[in-house]
Amino acid sequence: MSSPSAAPETGPERPLPLDPDQRLAAEAIAASVLVLAGPGTGKTTTLVGRYRHLVESGTPPARIFVSTFTVRAAAELHRRIGDSGGETVRRLPIGTLHSLAARLLTRFPPPGCPPVRIFDDQACGRLIARHRLYHSDETKRPQDLFGAYKDRLLDPAAAMAEAKAKNEPDLIEAATLYARYQEVLSAEGGFDFGDLIVALVRGMESDPAYRARIAGFFDHLLIDEFQDINPAQERMLRLLRDQGAFLWAVGDDDQCLYAWRSADPAFILGFEKEWPDPALFRLSRNYRSTATIVDAAQALIGGNRNRHAKSLAAQNPSRLPVTVTGLEDDEDEAAYVLRVVRGLAGKGVPWHEMAVLYRAGHVGSRLQIALAEAGVPVVVRGAGEFWQLTPVRLTAALIRLIANPGDMEARALLGHGKRVERLLEQAPDKIDESAPWPALCRQVGRLVSSTARPPGEEGVQWRDLCYAAADLAAETGGLDQFIASVEEQRRSLRAAEAGGDAVVLSTIHGAKGLEWAAVVVAGCEDELLPHESAPDIEEERRLMYVAVTRARRWLVLSFVAERRKRALPSPFLRELLAGLDPDQIRWNDDDTRRRVQGALRSADTPKRAAFGDRTKPPPKPRKSGGGTKPRGTRAGRV
Repeated sequence: MSSPSAAPETGPERPLPLDPDQRLAAEAIAASVLVLAGPGTGKTTTLVGRYRHLVESGTPPARIFVSTFTVRAAAELHRRIGDSGGETVRRLPIGTLHSLAARLLTRFPPPGCPPVRIFDDQACGRLIARHRLYHSDETKRPQDLFGAYKDRLLDPAAAMAEAKAKNEPDLIEAATLYARYQEVLSAEGGFDFGDLIVALVRGMESDPAYRARIAGFFDHLLIDEFQDINPAQERMLRLLRDQGAFLWAVGDDDQCLYAWRSADPAFILGFEKEWPDPALFRLSRNYRSTATIVDAAQALIGGNRNRHAKSLAAQNPSRLPVTVTGLEDDEDEAAYVLRVVRGLAGKGVPWHEMAVLYRAGHVGSRLQIALAEAGVPVVVRGAGEFWQLTPVRLTAALIRLIANPGDMEARALLGHGKRVERLLEQAPDKIDESAPWPALCRQVGRLVSSTARPPGEEGVQWRDLCYAAADLAAETGGLDQFIASVEEQRRSLRAAEAGGDAVVLSTIHGAKGLEWAAVVVAGCEDELLPHESAPDIEEERRLMYVAVTRARRWLVLSFVAERRKRALPSPFLRELLAGLDPDQIRWNDDDTRRRVQGALRSADTPKRAAFGDRTKPPPKPRKSGGGTKPRGTRAGRV
């Protein structure tokens, strides 16, 4: 992000101004450079500055490889480095590591490598379907299973050896499917995206002459989002340095969120020990957020032990307070968020400058519906449109089918497969078709939530999404109203997508790298943020840190007392509020203050291994039936 103090650019060729820290990093001469760039410190500006510095110093652009984490980021770099319409710039080696591997394998294949025929995700899905390469746990997407092995450079034999060593039938089944998948993929002459890096690495490792040729193409490697690289990508970069190319990497260990994609923060944390002639630079000026937001974020992330020491200095001195709001349940939270976004719109804030973020997709379900029904344009990122999520789709379709066995559209939505067969087999015994509409909906929700439910965090989210769908269906009052409500919500979302100016609803993972004038972080509850089944509290704290630092001016944090079970405010609230003075905190009401401060006192007691062991009060019965419950009189202040 460019420094706001700089003069606006009139075109992509206009030189970018760099602050002193950015300039030092951009002009570094060490063989291995790591630039630690916190949120809003001008990471992309510095990377572009590095590129232009190298070109101005005489390095041919074709000998500089620039790696980005996403295709969207690559397009933005093309725009900022030069005229995006220019053929020369389009041909420059700027893109994801997968795209670089594809380019090299296509133009300069290793000895014995078959012609590269790339199968995209849809083609791989068709191949998997044709050969029935599905895990018995149908919630596990085959492409994700196989890709995880390739991210760790495990071939089928190594994957099976690992599974047998752990003696886990689930892993043995996955490794068996992986071996079969590679056989049929190879038989069709195909490479999936994971194969691209694996094939290039194998070719470079097995043939020194080939490695020397490929590594000799580049004098400089510029790597964005270094904190998110996985073992296969890290090995590829090491091989590309074989002929002495300089490595210049930029990233932030405090924003490493992709352990589930095999990203390993050890690569960025151990940089100085693992790479030759290392130099470390820090970007410390935050040009994005107010002083209040920066202070809160710094206090929060300081709770992590495994991190590079760094600090941020806000360039915007505003002490506009953070708003903290405690609510009774998710219905109250949805109504509150609606009041907040309408209040911001009344102040002249465009819809697209507002975002509502959450840790788990099910938190966004009622928010999507409340805003769409109120006519607020909404786009959904991260977890996807609510009614299309697998557990939600199954719950909604089964409710419709049981209420009307002749509903062929519902039967088509339900789909086929072992899970669907089990649902249909169990439904007569588990569901009372004569039950009142709310009870029938919740019976279906319980059935789907317990059928083929995955383990760990994914299973918790599966359960919560089923329950959320069942609750929303129950509240419509009947089948016809339910079908009409879903269609209206989806129509509103499609219209918002087409219109462009819309409030963004997103998981925190889906919001990484983005920013808005106003951000609401919903669901700030213990066992949700941090999540009850997440294995690493430091990654959970990084998630909260990323969410908070997406905001430029307004930050609102909300939590509820009950979200299907009794809940306490997130312990992360204590950590970030501890960095603020009283005038930098706006409590929505005295009850919110009492609940947070009471939770903060109890949070100091000994915890269980991960996040804390506490006895939960029994959950209150959910409201049933149609209609809307009476609302309180809390004001939605920002």
